[in-house]
Amino acid sequence: MISRCFFNAWMAGLYLIFASIAPASANTLVADLSLEEVAITTDFNGETLLLFGAVGDARDGDIIVEFKGPILKIASRKKEQVSGIWINRQTVNWRNAPSFYHLYSTRPIEEILSPASQSDLSIGYRNLGLKPQKLRLSEKELAGWIEALNRNMVNRGLWQRHDGGVSINRGVLFRTPVTLPANILPGDYDVRVLHIRDGQLIAEDRTSIQVAKRGAGAFIYRVAHEYSVFYGLFAIAFAVVAGWVAAAAFRKT
Repeated sequence: MISRCFFNAWMAGLYLIFASIAPASANTLVADLSLEEVAITTDFNGETLLLFGAVGDARDGDIIVEFKGPILKIASRKKEQVSGIWINRQTVNWRNAPSFYHLYSTRPIEEILSPASQSDLSIGYRNLGLKPQKLRLSEKELAGWIEALNRNMVNRGLWQRHDGGVSINRGVLFRTPVTLPANILPGDYDVRVLHIRDGQLIAEDRTSIQVAKRGAGAFIYRVAHEYSVFYGLFAIAFAVVAGWVAAAAFRKT
């Protein structure tokens, strides 16, 4: 891991030297992450990694970084008060909502891209093409449900915007720290880096990182998801045995 960090830093320095002695192409863009994998163990409390890279010439442009996690099965519910009791009146199950969606940029997205360009480049939660399962909604209703989903994910720290989160050094090198919270899901996380100038896409690069459970937690997670029936029966049996042992111990004392 450390050797790769030094290698990537060396490559970035080499690129800077190259840029100083030869005209760099404006559409050159390379990016990488400081880690190859994030391991979720029993004491996992989140992780901070560094995304960095080099661009041909960003002095008159901007960098946008999109960090997207695996698809999450999630439902949004609308509650209404009936006879003094709050009940779930309507439920929307989303079929393609990312479990993690963070945007980093050199300045606010609205100052970099027009709404039409954001849509064309699929930038922002409103442009993710979110679709509900087995439910037809009008355009206005869908927009309202998407806003509700965004509020929920923002409150959980899973969807965020970081305006000014990307810093550019000497017009060539860029970097941004990425913090993954403790409640992230395992899976492949895709990273897209865009170089924008005058509202137009100049260059794009992609990379990815895997988040995986490791140790005893990985075994329990796999059994719970792949053998849910047996896991449930085992959990019930374990609870019964544990209760019997505790009761027997108290009787003896």
